[in-house]
Amino acid sequence: MIAVLDFGMGNIHSLLKAVSLYTEDFVFTSDPNQVRKADKIILPGDGHFDKAMQNLNELGFTSIIKEHVAAKKYLFGICIGYQVLFEDSDETNKVGSTIPGLGLIRGKIRKFEGKPNLKVPHMGWNKLFDIKQKNSKLLKGISNESFMYFIHSYRPVGVDRLDITANCHYYGESFPAVVEKETVFGTQFHPEKSDKLGLGILKNFIEL
Repeated sequence: MIAVLDFGMGNIHSLLKAVSLYTEDFVFTSDPNQVRKADKIILPGDGHFDKAMQNLNELGFTSIIKEHVAAKKYLFGICIGYQVLFEDSDETNKVGSTIPGLGLIRGKIRKFEGKPNLKVPHMGWNKLFDIKQKNSKLLKGISNESFMYFIHSYRPVGVDRLDITANCHYYGESFPAVVEKETVFGTQFHPEKSDKLGLGILKNFIEL
């Protein structure tokens, strides 16, 4: 059974519809007991890192997610669910401070900076590069320069290159767009909004 976590970050209707294309064995839930029983967890949503971690902590999901991963069960983070996989973020209202993430992937979430000719958030279609298909379970059937749909102002930095299975170029830099570490997977883009190729990524995870 797949548990799609309801932790108040919104914008999940299209994800639930996409998951339903490939399995009926899933729930959208904020019930910790249901999440504990899940074979796979999907951590979706849009929004603010600080609020996302606050909600995960208050709902008791933080420890459950870590137990889930320690048991070698699959986890897939999407957009803000991707960013909270990392060590910390400076997306907070307290200047100069950071908010701890789940710490499942090495790296820190920081804002795109210093390019007045480019817009933040990074929003719309962009290409994946440097795809490591041989090392990837998530990107089976996905080729270099495939387009995916992004919407974000922050990105991971300082990520172990062995955990990165695809990059994206924006703001004059290359940033990790897909990470995979043992049973932990994540995409900065929304696969459920990325047409057939994005749906293929979601299908790959569901069929693991």
